[in-house]
Amino acid sequence: MKWQADFEDSQVQLFRRLAANSPDPTLRLVILAAHPDDETLGASVVLARFPSSRVIYLTDGAPRDTHLWPPSMGGSREDYAEVRRSEVAKVLAHVGISTEQVFWLGGIDQEATFDIRTLLARLVEFLHAWRMDLLITHPYEGGHPDHDSAALVARLTARSLGSEAPVISEMTSYHVRNGQCVTGEFLNPEPASEIALELSEDDRRRKRRMLDGYRSQRLVLERFPIVTERFRIAPAYDFSHPPHDGRLWYECMGWAMTGARWREVAVAASEQAQGCS
Repeated sequence: MKWQADFEDSQVQLFRRLAANSPDPTLRLVILAAHPDDETLGASVVLARFPSSRVIYLTDGAPRDTHLWPPSMGGSREDYAEVRRSEVAKVLAHVGISTEQVFWLGGIDQEATFDIRTLLARLVEFLHAWRMDLLITHPYEGGHPDHDSAALVARLTARSLGSEAPVISEMTSYHVRNGQCVTGEFLNPEPASEIALELSEDDRRRKRRMLDGYRSQRLVLERFPIVTERFRIAPAYDFSHPPHDGRLWYECMGWAMTGARWREVAVAASEQAQGCS
Protein backbone atom coordinates (compact mmCIF):
# COMPACT_ATOMS: atom_id res chain seq x y z
CA MET A 1 0.00 0.00 0.00
CA LYS A 2 1.30 3.44 -0.96
CA TRP A 3 0.64 5.09 2.42
CA GLN A 4 2.60 2.34 4.16
CA ALA A 5 5.49 2.65 1.71
CA ASP A 6 5.52 6.45 2.16
CA PHE A 7 5.49 6.03 5.95
CA GLU A 8 8.36 3.55 5.90
CA ASP A 9 10.33 5.82 3.57
CA SER A 10 9.85 8.76 5.93
CA GLN A 11 11.15 6.60 8.79
CA VAL A 12 14.27 5.72 6.82
CA GLN A 13 14.89 9.36 5.93
CA LEU A 14 14.55 10.35 9.58
CA PHE A 15 16.89 7.56 10.66
CA ARG A 16 19.46 8.54 8.02
CA ARG A 17 19.77 11.98 9.61
CA LEU A 18 22.05 10.29 12.16
CA ALA A 19 24.74 10.10 9.50
CA ALA A 20 24.44 13.63 8.08
CA ASN A 21 27.77 15.40 7.65
CA SER A 22 26.42 18.30 9.69
CA PRO A 23 24.37 17.08 12.68
CA ASP A 24 20.83 18.43 12.67
CA PRO A 25 20.19 20.18 16.02
CA THR A 26 16.43 19.85 15.51
CA LEU A 27 16.55 16.02 15.63
CA ARG A 28 14.91 14.95 18.89
CA LEU A 29 16.79 11.84 19.96
CA VAL A 30 16.52 9.53 22.96
CA ILE A 31 18.64 6.54 23.92
CA LEU A 32 16.93 3.75 25.88
CA ALA A 33 19.77 1.84 27.54
CA ALA A 34 19.28 -1.22 29.71
CA HIS A 35 22.12 -0.24 32.07
CA PRO A 36 24.57 2.59 32.66
CA ASP A 37 27.46 2.14 30.17
CA ASP A 38 25.28 0.61 27.41
CA GLU A 39 24.72 4.07 25.94
CA THR A 40 28.48 4.60 25.67
CA LEU A 41 29.20 1.16 24.24
CA GLY A 42 26.58 1.52 21.53
CA ALA A 43 26.10 5.22 20.81
CA SER A 44 28.89 7.43 22.17
CA VAL A 45 29.45 9.15 18.84
CA VAL A 46 25.73 9.85 18.38
CA LEU A 47 25.54 11.39 21.85
CA ALA A 48 28.53 13.57 21.02
CA ARG A 49 26.94 14.68 17.72
CA PHE A 50 23.55 15.36 19.34
CA PRO A 51 24.22 16.75 22.85
CA SER A 52 20.57 17.72 23.31
CA SER A 53 19.66 14.00 23.41
CA ARG A 54 17.88 12.40 26.34
CA VAL A 55 19.13 9.18 27.92
CA ILE A 56 16.74 6.79 29.67
CA TYR A 57 17.92 3.80 31.70
CA LEU A 58 15.66 0.77 31.95
CA THR A 59 17.40 -0.39 35.15
CA ASP A 60 19.70 1.03 37.80
CA GLY A 61 22.53 -1.35 36.84
CA ALA A 62 22.70 -3.02 40.27
CA PRO A 63 21.58 -6.69 40.43
CA ARG A 64 20.49 -8.29 43.69
CA ASP A 65 22.91 -11.19 43.24
CA THR A 66 26.21 -10.03 44.71
CA HIS A 67 28.03 -12.69 42.68
CA LEU A 68 27.38 -10.43 39.68
CA TRP A 69 29.00 -7.42 41.35
CA PRO A 70 32.61 -6.37 40.72
CA PRO A 71 35.00 -7.77 43.35
CA SER A 72 35.68 -4.34 44.82
CA MET A 73 32.03 -3.47 45.41
CA GLY A 74 30.65 -3.64 48.94
CA GLY A 75 27.68 -2.26 50.81
CA SER A 76 24.04 -2.65 49.86
CA ARG A 77 22.40 -2.97 46.47
CA GLU A 78 21.24 0.62 46.87
CA ASP A 79 24.85 1.69 47.45
CA TYR A 80 25.87 -0.04 44.24
CA ALA A 81 23.03 1.64 42.33
CA GLU A 82 24.18 5.01 43.62
CA VAL A 83 27.72 4.30 42.37
CA ARG A 84 26.29 3.58 38.92
CA ARG A 85 24.24 6.78 39.01
CA SER A 86 27.24 8.92 39.97
CA GLU A 87 29.30 7.33 37.19
CA VAL A 88 26.64 8.27 34.64
CA ALA A 89 26.78 11.95 35.60
CA LYS A 90 30.56 12.09 35.10
CA VAL A 91 30.60 10.01 31.92
CA LEU A 92 27.84 11.86 30.07
CA ALA A 93 29.47 15.19 30.89
CA HIS A 94 32.10 14.21 28.30
CA VAL A 95 29.45 14.63 25.58
CA GLY A 96 27.73 17.66 27.09
CA ILE A 97 24.73 15.80 28.51
CA SER A 98 23.60 17.00 31.93
CA THR A 99 21.80 15.07 34.65
CA GLU A 100 18.63 16.95 33.70
CA GLN A 101 18.68 15.02 30.41
CA VAL A 102 18.94 11.63 32.15
CA PHE A 103 15.95 9.61 33.36
CA TRP A 104 15.56 6.28 35.17
CA LEU A 105 12.60 3.96 34.68
CA GLY A 106 13.33 2.12 37.94
CA GLY A 107 13.98 -1.47 36.90
CA ILE A 108 16.43 -3.72 38.75
CA ASP A 109 19.38 -5.16 36.82
CA GLN A 110 18.62 -8.73 35.64
CA GLU A 111 14.92 -8.32 36.57
CA ALA A 112 13.45 -5.89 34.03
CA THR A 113 11.50 -8.73 32.43
CA PHE A 114 9.33 -9.05 35.53
CA ASP A 115 8.39 -5.36 35.51
CA ILE A 116 7.57 -4.82 31.84
CA ARG A 117 4.17 -3.20 32.41
CA THR A 118 5.49 -0.62 34.88
CA LEU A 119 8.54 0.18 32.75
CA LEU A 120 6.33 0.48 29.68
CA ALA A 121 3.91 2.86 31.42
CA ARG A 122 6.75 5.11 32.53
CA LEU A 123 8.39 5.19 29.11
CA VAL A 124 5.08 5.93 27.40
CA GLU A 125 4.54 8.81 29.82
CA PHE A 126 7.97 10.28 29.08
CA LEU A 127 7.69 9.96 25.31
CA HIS A 128 4.12 11.24 25.19
CA ALA A 129 5.35 14.44 26.85
CA TRP A 130 8.55 14.79 24.83
CA ARG A 131 7.43 13.85 21.29
CA MET A 132 10.84 12.49 20.23
CA ASP A 133 11.78 11.73 16.62
CA LEU A 134 14.10 8.77 17.11
CA LEU A 135 14.57 6.23 19.89
CA ILE A 136 17.73 4.09 19.86
CA THR A 137 17.80 0.95 22.00
CA HIS A 138 19.08 -2.63 22.10
CA PRO A 139 18.36 -5.38 19.58
CA TYR A 140 16.64 -8.62 20.58
CA GLU A 141 19.65 -10.95 20.48
CA GLY A 142 19.74 -12.98 23.71
CA GLY A 143 22.87 -11.25 24.99
CA HIS A 144 21.37 -9.97 28.24
CA PRO A 145 17.78 -10.40 29.43
CA ASP A 146 17.55 -6.66 30.18
CA HIS A 147 18.71 -5.82 26.64
CA ASP A 148 15.95 -8.00 25.26
CA SER A 149 13.48 -6.36 27.66
CA ALA A 150 14.52 -2.93 26.39
CA ALA A 151 13.80 -4.06 22.83
CA LEU A 152 10.38 -5.33 23.91
CA VAL A 153 9.51 -2.20 25.92
CA ALA A 154 10.48 0.00 22.97
CA ARG A 155 8.28 -1.99 20.59
CA LEU A 156 5.30 -1.96 22.97
CA THR A 157 5.77 1.76 23.51
CA ALA A 158 5.66 2.42 19.77
CA ARG A 159 2.47 0.40 19.55
CA SER A 160 0.93 2.34 22.44
CA LEU A 161 1.87 5.78 21.10
CA GLY A 162 0.78 5.06 17.53
CA SER A 163 1.41 8.05 15.25
CA GLU A 164 3.16 9.89 18.09
CA ALA A 165 5.81 7.17 18.43
CA PRO A 166 9.43 7.87 17.57
CA VAL A 167 11.17 5.74 14.97
CA ILE A 168 12.53 2.72 16.87
CA SER A 169 16.12 2.01 15.92
CA GLU A 170 18.95 0.00 17.41
CA MET A 171 22.58 0.17 18.45
CA THR A 172 24.75 -2.93 18.73
CA SER A 173 25.07 -4.79 22.01
CA TYR A 174 26.39 -8.36 22.19
CA HIS A 175 25.31 -11.93 21.45
CA VAL A 176 26.74 -15.41 21.18
CA ARG A 177 28.18 -17.00 18.04
CA ASN A 178 29.90 -20.40 18.06
CA GLY A 179 30.12 -20.26 21.83
CA GLN A 180 31.86 -16.85 21.85
CA CYS A 181 30.58 -13.42 22.78
CA VAL A 182 30.36 -11.13 19.73
CA THR A 183 30.33 -7.36 20.17
CA GLY A 184 30.06 -4.37 17.85
CA GLU A 185 27.89 -6.01 15.19
CA PHE A 186 24.31 -7.17 14.88
CA LEU A 187 23.25 -10.80 15.15
CA ASN A 188 21.89 -10.75 11.60
CA PRO A 189 23.86 -7.96 9.93
CA GLU A 190 22.48 -6.23 6.83
CA PRO A 191 25.13 -3.64 5.90
CA ALA A 192 22.95 -2.04 3.24
CA SER A 193 20.33 -1.04 5.84
CA GLU A 194 22.77 -0.08 8.59
CA ILE A 195 24.53 3.14 9.45
CA ALA A 196 28.17 2.52 10.36
CA LEU A 197 29.79 5.52 12.03
CA GLU A 198 33.57 5.21 12.00
CA LEU A 199 35.07 6.83 15.08
CA SER A 200 37.78 9.40 14.49
CA GLU A 201 40.84 9.56 16.74
CA ASP A 202 39.09 12.21 18.81
CA ASP A 203 35.95 10.05 18.99
CA ARG A 204 37.99 7.08 20.16
CA ARG A 205 39.81 9.04 22.83
CA ARG A 206 36.51 10.44 24.09
CA LYS A 207 34.87 7.01 24.12
CA ARG A 208 37.84 5.58 26.02
CA ARG A 209 37.54 8.34 28.61
CA MET A 210 33.82 7.62 28.91
CA LEU A 211 34.36 3.89 29.36
CA ASP A 212 37.11 4.55 31.88
CA GLY A 213 34.60 6.63 33.82
CA TYR A 214 32.60 3.46 34.51
CA ARG A 215 35.23 2.30 36.97
CA SER A 216 32.91 -0.24 38.60
CA GLN A 217 32.59 -2.04 35.25
CA ARG A 218 36.24 -1.91 34.20
CA LEU A 219 36.73 -5.68 33.93
CA VAL A 220 33.65 -6.06 31.73
CA LEU A 221 34.18 -3.09 29.43
CA GLU A 222 37.80 -3.59 28.48
CA ARG A 223 36.96 -6.19 25.81
CA PHE A 224 34.61 -3.98 23.79
CA PRO A 225 35.83 -2.38 20.52
CA ILE A 226 35.91 1.40 20.08
CA VAL A 227 36.35 1.66 16.29
CA THR A 228 32.83 1.63 14.75
CA GLU A 229 29.29 2.13 16.03
CA ARG A 230 26.45 0.63 14.01
CA PHE A 231 22.75 1.49 13.90
CA ARG A 232 19.66 0.25 12.10
CA ILE A 233 15.89 0.58 12.18
CA ALA A 234 14.53 -2.09 14.51
CA PRO A 235 13.11 -5.12 12.69
CA ALA A 236 9.71 -6.60 13.53
CA TYR A 237 10.65 -9.18 16.15
CA ASP A 238 8.55 -12.14 17.25
CA PHE A 239 9.35 -12.14 20.95
CA SER A 240 7.63 -15.49 21.42
CA HIS A 241 10.52 -17.15 19.57
CA PRO A 242 14.21 -17.20 20.50
CA PRO A 243 16.43 -14.75 18.62
CA HIS A 244 18.61 -17.59 17.34
CA ASP A 245 19.10 -21.34 17.60
CA GLY A 246 21.06 -22.82 20.48
CA ARG A 247 21.93 -21.35 23.85
CA LEU A 248 21.64 -17.63 24.40
CA TRP A 249 24.63 -15.75 25.77
CA TYR A 250 23.05 -15.23 29.18
CA GLU A 251 22.33 -18.96 29.32
CA CYS A 252 25.98 -19.61 28.54
CA MET A 253 26.84 -17.32 31.46
CA GLY A 254 24.73 -19.41 33.83
CA TRP A 255 22.55 -16.52 34.98
CA ALA A 256 19.21 -17.21 36.66
CA MET A 257 17.10 -16.17 33.67
CA THR A 258 16.63 -18.60 30.77
CA GLY A 259 15.40 -17.84 27.29
CA ALA A 260 12.28 -19.95 27.78
CA ARG A 261 11.42 -18.15 31.01
CA TRP A 262 12.09 -14.73 29.45
CA ARG A 263 9.78 -15.45 26.53
CA GLU A 264 7.05 -16.78 28.81
CA VAL A 265 7.05 -13.63 30.94
CA ALA A 266 7.53 -11.31 27.96
CA VAL A 267 4.63 -12.75 25.98
CA ALA A 268 2.31 -12.55 28.99
CA ALA A 269 3.34 -8.92 29.62
CA SER A 270 2.81 -8.10 25.95
CA GLU A 271 -0.68 -9.56 25.95
CA GLN A 272 -1.55 -7.64 29.12
CA ALA A 273 -0.17 -4.42 27.68
CA GLN A 274 -2.15 -4.83 24.46
CA GLY A 275 -5.29 -5.52 26.47
CA CYS A 276 -4.83 -2.24 28.33
CA SER A 277 -4.09 -0.10 25.27
